[in-house]
Amino acid sequence: MLFGSGCAETGAPGPPLGRDSGARPAALAPGTHFPPVSEARIVGGISTRVKRGSPAFRRLVRGATPSIVFKDEEATGADLLMTPRLRTRLHELARLVTREWPGVRLRVTEAWDEDSEHGENSIHYEGRAVDVTTSDRDRRKLGRLAGLAIQAGFDWVSHERDHVHASVR
Repeated sequence: MLFGSGCAETGAPGPPLGRDSGARPAALAPGTHFPPVSEARIVGGISTRVKRGSPAFRRLVRGATPSIVFKDEEATGADLLMTPRLRTRLHELARLVTREWPGVRLRVTEAWDEDSEHGENSIHYEGRAVDVTTSDRDRRKLGRLAGLAIQAGFDWVSHERDHVHASVR
């Protein structure tokens, strides 16, 4: 089932927030997200930008594992840092990716952002969001990757143009 704007193939509204209907999409169409409400409504807005060296920074954890490729384009290790809840979901997603596509690994292009590369209220600044692709960078896999992210327990997932964005409360 490819998921569009509703929670089921009919496009009907989903269950009230906080209740699981079991109708989770196996894939997302480009430009759609699950659940079909705003990210801020599901995971909450940003409370403060985490700055390197702050008490909040010391609570971030490293997400590194051999089953995940980290782009780390800044060469600072920032993309390996995230909240413990995000790391748990990310590691589960990596397990699902390996099972779905043997020989392919999950690829993280962005996690915690300290360089203000996202919108003003992005939860990347708190380490609660991640942008992912597959190691083979096959865009045809993104819809299914989004479905796997939902299955892995991310609270909000979006199939963006060239990656999947996933976030947690």
